[in-house]
Amino acid sequence: MTALLNFYYNKSVINTLKYLAYSLKVDQSELLAICENIENFYYERVTPKLDKHNKPKLKHGIEQKRIINPSINRLKVIQKRILSNILNKIPLPEYAYGAIKGRDNLSNAKKHKGKKYKFTTDLRDFFPSVTNKMVFEMFIFNGFSPTVARFLVKLTTLKGHLPQGASTSPMLANLVFQTRTKDLLEITEKYNLTFTSFIDDVTFSSSVNFKDQISEILNVLKTAGFKISHSKTYYKSSPAEVTGILVKNNTITITESFRKKLKLKENETPAQMAGKKRYARRIKESNKKRFN
Repeated sequence: MTALLNFYYNKSVINTLKYLAYSLKVDQSELLAICENIENFYYERVTPKLDKHNKPKLKHGIEQKRIINPSINRLKVIQKRILSNILNKIPLPEYAYGAIKGRDNLSNAKKHKGKKYKFTTDLRDFFPSVTNKMVFEMFIFNGFSPTVARFLVKLTTLKGHLPQGASTSPMLANLVFQTRTKDLLEITEKYNLTFTSFIDDVTFSSSVNFKDQISEILNVLKTAGFKISHSKTYYKSSPAEVTGILVKNNTITITESFRKKLKLKENETPAQMAGKKRYARRIKESNKKRFN
């Protein structure tokens, strides 16, 4: 189905700089000027990496940092148009759940309900690991001309990779992941596995033991150029956490860590407290509904 959708999409794909500028509602001269001074259209924000207890992560006693590079000014506007006018029109597979309208971590976790065996892994430093070369190859795969692909890469990457904080990065990560891990679909079909991705979280599940296939799955991910976070990689034949939700055999529920957060009221506004309660209630009520 995805191949068929790509065929129809490629009929109207953007192949010239003139058409690209028209699609983004900007002059070609402005696109050229921005691309020549791309680093002037980002700023840097450094934040601590937090663990599941909301405390700073430490490695060898050193606090781990996350570098955020949001875009600014006209590039921010243009990236939003790239997302809405170009990226969101490229078909994505059914297994992708992150940064997609109508899909979220709840519907992602729901796909694995009722499966005894679950394997979850996290792709470490996901956005930085998606290089400009990967993004270029993704655009070529989807039928864009090399010229247009180069401009789109220039407008959406920074210092050779996807910048965390840009509006285009999550969808580009989805599209790159799709084009580079096609072998995962063969594995899931061969062994009748359920497979979902949620940005950097990858989950497989089955009613039968598939432990022998884990090395095959990891090999595909590593060969595609992604790094595995071994501390967030596990195989379980019991309730398991999937994208922040505890997935049991017949139900899904909030995790114990989130249950504790519900009881904490310090430094929280009434709106934040109400939001957490709504989220917990939505998870509970979802067991009565069917999620696609």
